[in-house]
Parts: sequence; C-alpha cells; structure tokens
Amino acid sequence: MTTLKTQMPRNRSRRVPIVGAVFVVALLMAGCSSPAPEPPKAASTTPTSSATPTPTTAIGTVEAPQTADEAIAGAESAAQTYLDVRAEIEVEHPEDSSSIDAIAMGDVATTMHGIASNLLKDGTISTGHYGFDVTEASAGDLTASDGTVVPFGAVALTGCFITTEMNSTNADGTPAAMNSNRRGMARMIVFYLAAEKAWLLNELGATEEVNVPC
Repeated sequence: MTTLKTQMPRNRSRRVPIVGAVFVVALLMAGCSSPAPEPPKAASTTPTSSATPTPTTAIGTVEAPQTADEAIAGAESAAQTYLDVRAEIEVEHPEDSSSIDAIAMGDVATTMHGIASNLLKDGTISTGHYGFDVTEASAGDLTASDGTVVPFGAVALTGCFITTEMNSTNADGTPAAMNSNRRGMARMIVFYLAAEKAWLLNELGATEEVNVPC
C-alpha cells in the first residue's frame, strides 16, 4: 500500500465568502472520517426538487496541477462530483455503488458502499442532492512512501456541508425521522494521484469545532 503524506501549510490559500441563512447545527458523524448526515434522513418541510443533478464534472483523467489555484479548482470540482455521484447512488441505484470508487478512496469510499448497502437492505427511498459551499481552501505537496512528490497534489477544503435538499422515506412509506443536523461546517481532503491522473476525495469530516453554524 502506498502511504501518502501532505504538507498543507507550505502553499498559498484563499478564502471565499459564504452566502446563506445561518442555523445552529451540529454535523452528524457517520464515522471518524466521513461526515454526512446518514440515515435517518428527513422529509423537508418545504417543497424541493427530487431530481438528482448530473455530475458537474466528467470523471476522467486530468493533468497534474501546476499552481495552487489549479489544484484548488480541480479539488473543488472533484468534491462536487463526489457529492453528485453519491446522491445519484443513494437516489437511483443503491444496489450498485461502484461509481464512487472513481472519485473517492479509502474510508470515504468504504463508508459510501456501506451507506448504499444499508439503504438497499432497509428499503429506504431517497430523493434530492447534497451541497458544499467552500469557504476556505489551501494546497500543498503530496508525498508518496517511495519519495515521489506531487507539487500541489493535496488540497484541503473547508465549507458548509448542506443536506437540506436530501430526504428519505422509510420502506413503509412514512417519512424518515427528522435530523436537525442539516447544515454544518466540514472539511474535505482531496488528493491528486499521478498514476491515475485524477483527483480523489480522501477524507470527509467535521471541522474541529463540530457545532459551527453555516
């Protein structure tokens, strides 16, 4: 197994403003490294679209980043693609979660396979989509165990993880129990794997201060 090391503080970072209503919430942790308001999910109190968005970025090969800005843009695109693919699996085909492996790795991918399996086993019907508004991003070098360094190959994204548009119905047709943790600050770590020429989400978790409104 290849061990990857990061040097996040070395390179430039940027901040972007966040827009939207503020709610006092806590981010529900599905595991030690995957945030996500997993089942039970709830029906929204306001009408929402049940359509699952088509992934905004085609999953395929991309060239290695040459600057921090390129790295951040690639990582943000990969993060959104992960969310779109995840929603597609939950809504349209929980029986086949293999598509997540093209955009996520490690515990993030493993957790998604588990989520899909539980949805299928429980007969849960999901609708909607996820959102992630980036408020801060930084890029650093990625170093493999063999010493290979990918400049700007590791990106940390901090932002508001939004699940207000993701809802579920139990197998008996009743709405899943309401979960109050519908918006919360989260952190994503995205790696550029040179061998695959792709950005993959490696970590998804709550920020150090879990109960941060967004």
